[in-house]
Amino acid sequence: MKDQVKLVVVIPVGGLSSKNRFEHIVDTVESVTHYATPSRRIVIQDNSSPLHLGQRLLDLFPELTVVRAPINYGMYGGLYKSISLALIHIHAAYDFEVLYKMDTDALLTGYGLEDDAIAYFHQHPNVGQLGTYLHSGDGIAWPRSRLRYETSAIGWLRDRKRCATLRYYLQMARGSGYSDGEHILGGVAIYSAKLITRLAEGDFLLREELRRTRLQEDHLFSLLCKSVGLDLASFELPEHPFAIAYQGLPAAPETLAEAGAKAIHSTRFWQNFSEDSIRAFFKARRDEQVPAQR
Repeated sequence: MKDQVKLVVVIPVGGLSSKNRFEHIVDTVESVTHYATPSRRIVIQDNSSPLHLGQRLLDLFPELTVVRAPINYGMYGGLYKSISLALIHIHAAYDFEVLYKMDTDALLTGYGLEDDAIAYFHQHPNVGQLGTYLHSGDGIAWPRSRLRYETSAIGWLRDRKRCATLRYYLQMARGSGYSDGEHILGGVAIYSAKLITRLAEGDFLLREELRRTRLQEDHLFSLLCKSVGLDLASFELPEHPFAIAYQGLPAAPETLAEAGAKAIHSTRFWQNFSEDSIRAFFKARRDEQVPAQR
């Protein structure tokens, strides 16, 4: 029997660097344990081999579940493959209502995000992904160009299986109104349970052909969302509680807090704020608050 929970959170963890420090990953997990509903499961997708950072995190947070990739699959399509392992596990193990995918440079910053998302999905049952929705302009220019390149005649000559698989999914997505390159930014993205079911029970996860693409995982999962007949939707401030940008924060930490942001990305910088100072600001807010019992 599957574990019944309201929320599942997936955090992919790769190698360490000057921009991806272990204490920052710990801070991100702490933001989830503080703000998320107690009816939750947190899955660390450990793509850090041979470092095994998942085990280090498990030693600090015994509630975690760690799903390990056998090797570090890297970025681009490799991250899609790593996350696929987590989603297959989640589909098999949990009966849940909503799923967050969070990068390690993201934070939860407010209570009740899962309830906001569940209510949105109930009101819009054909939506599969929520977040910062890029559907026109410069934000989709690169993934649109790359997708068309990999599905072109040249793409066929370079990697026939990759090309054929992408062409197949692209045809399905366009039939659902997909605009080439549109996507939900992957810093924090919310997936419906319906989307995970369709991905896991269809032929959409752990595809080796897609591991070889240069598209980012957020480009791929939004393409797959449209391929299975579901829609993408914006969940941003001021109407909704997301404050997600591709690089750096979309506004000053104080501004985001006052606006009621419940999920932010990226903590890397905001003007003259460093990542340490941004994280310190939001940690101080957590320390002043009592976790809600929901």
